[in-house]
Amino acid sequence: MLQRRDITASERSLAGGLLPVVEGRTISILPVSGTGIFVREQIEEDLHLMITAAPNTRATVFLEVHCAGLDLEVLVEPDADITVICLQEGSACVLRQRGSIAENATLRWHNVSLGADLTQELVNDVAGRNATSAVEWTSYVRGSERQKLSARNVFAAADGRGEIHMRSAAEEQGKATQEGMIEIGKHGTGTETYLTQEVLMLDPTAKVDAIPALEIHTNDVRASHSASVSRITPEDLFYFDARGIEAIEARKMYVQGFLGDAIDTLEKEEDRERIRSAIEAKYASK
Repeated sequence: MLQRRDITASERSLAGGLLPVVEGRTISILPVSGTGIFVREQIEEDLHLMITAAPNTRATVFLEVHCAGLDLEVLVEPDADITVICLQEGSACVLRQRGSIAENATLRWHNVSLGADLTQELVNDVAGRNATSAVEWTSYVRGSERQKLSARNVFAAADGRGEIHMRSAAEEQGKATQEGMIEIGKHGTGTETYLTQEVLMLDPTAKVDAIPALEIHTNDVRASHSASVSRITPEDLFYFDARGIEAIEARKMYVQGFLGDAIDTLEKEEDRERIRSAIEAKYASK
């Protein structure tokens, strides 16, 4: 379904309204319009992908990312409602995501980050009045894997809505950083938004840094942040062992249960099963 073309010098300034185009990188454009639309794409090569949602569109785009570099832009026109599910697997990946949301429009991101040596950043420009930006982010690291994750909602117009919810599970020597930021500009009066960060560490050698930030430049807004950290102790594992559940199975249950709440918010059972299978495969590869 992708309409793909190679970049040319004359197109470079027009191709990405939110991100500059990397020299030599293929541009793919995916226009989405209508209601009840569902698109699934495998991203196997480094790419600059633009998704444009026409007015009044109702659509879901599921991207499975297996490349070293992806620049992803989502342009949501007035009164459109689009969900982008981004499942990232593999290693050594730089993934940049940008969203622009017009008046009365909604953009929902659902990121699932499972790869090692991953840098992934997401910025949403809530540009129109009464626009909504919702980010649900799930990540898992183990072994010596590293992830650096960043999510930012920028409310530039009045009466914006939305949230950022980040969940990270880490075990063994896995390390992750999750940076969350809410920025409300001087024209963002009436905005209601919040940032939630949750961390599960299964070993004392694992580490997840949750770094929140709120930047507010106007009055009459509601913005908040909460964070929680859970640690699995030997006593927790002993509780399972006393009931005939081995430690490795108990740890797996902890990971699946912690990440499962986010997965259950997806509308289609097919999508939920695909993500559960990806998490299961990552755990089974230990």
